[in-house]
Amino acid sequence: MAVGHKPLSDLLDEVALKILMIEPGDLSIVGELLDLIEKLLPGHAPANTPGVIQRMAVAFKGALEKLIMGELADSAENYDLLGQCVTEMQESSRKEGQPGEKIIEQFCANMKKIGFPMETAALLGTTGPVSTGMGKADDESLSEAECALAPPQIKPAQAQAPATAGSSQEALPDFLQDTDLLAGFIEEAFEHLESIEVNVLELEQSPDDQDIINNIFRPFHTIKGVSGFLNLKTINRLAHATENLLDDVRNGKRAMDSAVIDIVLTVGDALKSMVENIKDVLQNGPANYKDTDISGFLANITQLQEGGAGAPPPEPVSVPAPDLQPEVFESEEVETLASEEAQAVVSPSPAIARGAQAVASPRADTPASSAARPSADAAPKKIGASIKVDVEKLDALVNAVGELVIMQSLVRQNRLVSRIADPKLTRDFSQLTRITSELQRTAMSMRMVPIKQTFDKMIRLVRDLSKKSGKKVDLIMEGADTEIDRNMVDSIYDPLVHMMRNSVDHGISPPADREKVGKPETGTVFLRAYQKGGSMMIEIEDDGEGLNTGKIRKKAIERGLVGEFDNLSDFELNNLIFLPGFSTADKITDVSGRGVGMDVVKKAVEKLRGKVEVQSQSGKGSLFVIRLPLTLAIIDGIIVRVGSERYIIPTIAIQESMRPDRKNYSTVHGRGENLLVRGDLVPIIRLYEIFGVQSTYTDPCDAIVVVVENEGRRRALMVDELLGKEEVVIKNLGGIDVPGVAGGTILGDGRVGLILDLAGVIANKAD
Repeated sequence: MAVGHKPLSDLLDEVALKILMIEPGDLSIVGELLDLIEKLLPGHAPANTPGVIQRMAVAFKGALEKLIMGELADSAENYDLLGQCVTEMQESSRKEGQPGEKIIEQFCANMKKIGFPMETAALLGTTGPVSTGMGKADDESLSEAECALAPPQIKPAQAQAPATAGSSQEALPDFLQDTDLLAGFIEEAFEHLESIEVNVLELEQSPDDQDIINNIFRPFHTIKGVSGFLNLKTINRLAHATENLLDDVRNGKRAMDSAVIDIVLTVGDALKSMVENIKDVLQNGPANYKDTDISGFLANITQLQEGGAGAPPPEPVSVPAPDLQPEVFESEEVETLASEEAQAVVSPSPAIARGAQAVASPRADTPASSAARPSADAAPKKIGASIKVDVEKLDALVNAVGELVIMQSLVRQNRLVSRIADPKLTRDFSQLTRITSELQRTAMSMRMVPIKQTFDKMIRLVRDLSKKSGKKVDLIMEGADTEIDRNMVDSIYDPLVHMMRNSVDHGISPPADREKVGKPETGTVFLRAYQKGGSMMIEIEDDGEGLNTGKIRKKAIERGLVGEFDNLSDFELNNLIFLPGFSTADKITDVSGRGVGMDVVKKAVEKLRGKVEVQSQSGKGSLFVIRLPLTLAIIDGIIVRVGSERYIIPTIAIQESMRPDRKNYSTVHGRGENLLVRGDLVPIIRLYEIFGVQSTYTDPCDAIVVVVENEGRRRALMVDELLGKEEVVIKNLGGIDVPGVAGGTILGDGRVGLILDLAGVIANKAD
């Protein structure tokens, strides 16, 4: 049995978040979802994963594969139903694999609606063991009847591979002959395509701006030239045709209108998909290569060039390539590489997020897009020279600097050294401290990238959502130049997309409804980023309907989350939406439904050691606030002593600390020890019991308690002593998974301190 490094709950949260990102026709994300679900299959699931969840995962995987193969409808409704299936898997996990027949029946009913019929008995494991083809047969396998429903165990790449046998690496185009140039092209192509998208959206606001049209034309020209040089024939043909269309616009032969903008955006998506496939081939081998049918694009572009309105932009269709032999291009198809194209393959450019999907900044003086307007305080920023650095080298440098800072502190606090009363040594140590501190700040700043690349992607998202829902929405972005740890960029993207979808789908009303209540027909969504203290703040605010606090209270009472006579503030009630499975939606839409709640967003933020909360007023809008640490490499914490050991509690989770009064201490049968803190009973957790150390104090009233909050749960951690506040460099534990511990650090006195994972500590105590 292979034991996964991630707990079951984390894997299910990732599955839930990933399914929110799927749009019909986007099989790349479906493939990513399939990879995640495979980690829950028998033989691959984390230790102690209940059998019912493994059987659910097998059925879920079967349905996904049928979607990829085209045997089931690739529709938003089916993805919504799969989202509800994930919710039922999460509920089964919370109930430790004993969800009851109601949840099982609901899972099977959703699978049946998708077109993948299930029997309740198969999930309950009462129809007898049988091999699933993924491991040894045991009583956690599917029934024979269920296995008959499951499709063959194949990978998406196998499904897309050419059907003809004998296709070999030698039969593929010769773009694989120079992998270094190809890797450079992939990286630069992503940058160019992001630049195209940002500028096209700006062009909607000012369709006659020649500077923006040129900013779109040049990336297509570069992609065309380099792809021709590398013999990427399909990419070359599509980029060349689009370049010709844009050239007609530049020369006044064709007006820039919505039809041209739509085809350029759709071509950009298709090119991005093709470059992703080339990247997949480079990483995983020629078997993953697929050709794309671009005939629909070429016909539509030709029609637009001839003065027609153009048909709706076609979707790219991946087809097996019947003849993959290298092709000699016509001379007019490939121009000689100019210096700018040749340099695009090998020239250095800023290294930002892993995966190299950079965003080229639009001109500072260009108008805002139809979906986004710049803030009033936006100002041009000088861009300096930069080079690309491998992210592994950068991480190694940051780790080495962290070790240097720790070692400098150890030397300075050495008793033998501290006894030397030499003024010059003291001055030298002060200079060394200044240099190492500056070196650490510089090294940490190298991990930071502007959040602009993530914000720019929201422009397209809001534009597409507003068109799809028939609403008018302006997106106003502020603070896009605020820097964030590059390791957070990818992690924060999915939660941000879900919250933006919620703001447009649930927050902003249709124009007619807004006019009825005296609001402008165009709604506004603000997306802000700024630094506050030692934190990175991201705000999403809309001027829509706001949360229905009364409805939230009613739902919370129905679910037993609050008592009918509990006196909770509106703020506390509104933040109940982050509890698992909590929803007040009367219907699920294909924009922000999927049956997955806001708890997934909260967990994703908390994994980054952040917090998320909402402030809302009915009829006036909502404000979601995400607070993140500036970097994942350093944590601000309080060092506490428990016996002879040192632990670090993240400062962001601490509410207060105290020495308890005897009158506030009580024991409740079935609930253990509690402490009365500001009118609330807070359970006490004895850290020395969890970690098996000898404590100085065993009476809570003699010790110190630190009141912490995690996922809405308050606990009082019992410790012997508070040693002070310190910023510490986080070290991983070499792949060892210790419940309740997020990592370690070396303290200034040379001792090793463990950084507490409060979610794990609370769960450990609950067990």
